[in-house]
Amino acid sequence: MSVFEPRQSSWNLDDVLPLDYHLSPGTIESIPEYIHSNFLTLLGRDVYSEGDSQPLFDYIMGRKREFTPDFVLMIEKWFEDEQKHYEALRRVYHLVGGVSYEKMDIAFAQRIHEIEPITEILKDEFTILVAFLFDEMGSTISYRRDVWEYYQHYGTQVRRIGKNLVMDEGIHFNNAVGVIEKNHSHRIKEIPSLLNRIAQLEYELGRYCKTFFLDHAQEQFRFPANFNQVLIEIILARFGLAQYPLGANNLWRWKPDGLSLVPTTPPTEGKRHYFFN
Repeated sequence: MSVFEPRQSSWNLDDVLPLDYHLSPGTIESIPEYIHSNFLTLLGRDVYSEGDSQPLFDYIMGRKREFTPDFVLMIEKWFEDEQKHYEALRRVYHLVGGVSYEKMDIAFAQRIHEIEPITEILKDEFTILVAFLFDEMGSTISYRRDVWEYYQHYGTQVRRIGKNLVMDEGIHFNNAVGVIEKNHSHRIKEIPSLLNRIAQLEYELGRYCKTFFLDHAQEQFRFPANFNQVLIEIILARFGLAQYPLGANNLWRWKPDGLSLVPTTPPTEGKRHYFFN
């Protein structure tokens, strides 16, 4: 049987956002302060979450002998993309926030990556693939909203970074689907219960363990209460296990009542990042 060939986009970071790129004069000054400050808060999380692909990759490759060649090839392509995303967001953070690369390096080196709290979803190749489905589809929706709310304000090149993130996360989702359908079709019936358990684990942890998976735990307040349920229904529909949810296309447009922008900090942290109608 032939090896599954994962798809991978071919965009070049240096072509989209070279290191010497500068925003047009007056760009930041023309952006409302609440949008700019929110974006910096968001980048302060997303940069490092993308970098957290490294400890997850190292953990998975340490168990390489357990996995099929299809899965290993998918993971290698995924990791290449995520490291490109990490560098891309570092450049955006430096560009729009003036944060030095040295400061980002120090911040990332100080992170504590915890695998133990999420080992339940890392039991075998199949459970890891389902975790990828949950993570990548969630990121596809989240980044799509971020392009609309933030990236588009900083010019064509920054917007292209955001759109490429959306594209790549969607490709990663489809690659995971492909490996499941090729090598684990006999376990597809397990996907609903496993997805529900992943969502429950995210809620129980209530925090992000800095190992890439379940990173949306640090931003649950940025999503509608039914986000995970609709997300699960989208995934199940891809396997013919559910109807495609009617509310799926509205997830990335959701905003809390009374606000014109999704807040980037929990309500308990104050309202300085909120913008009220």
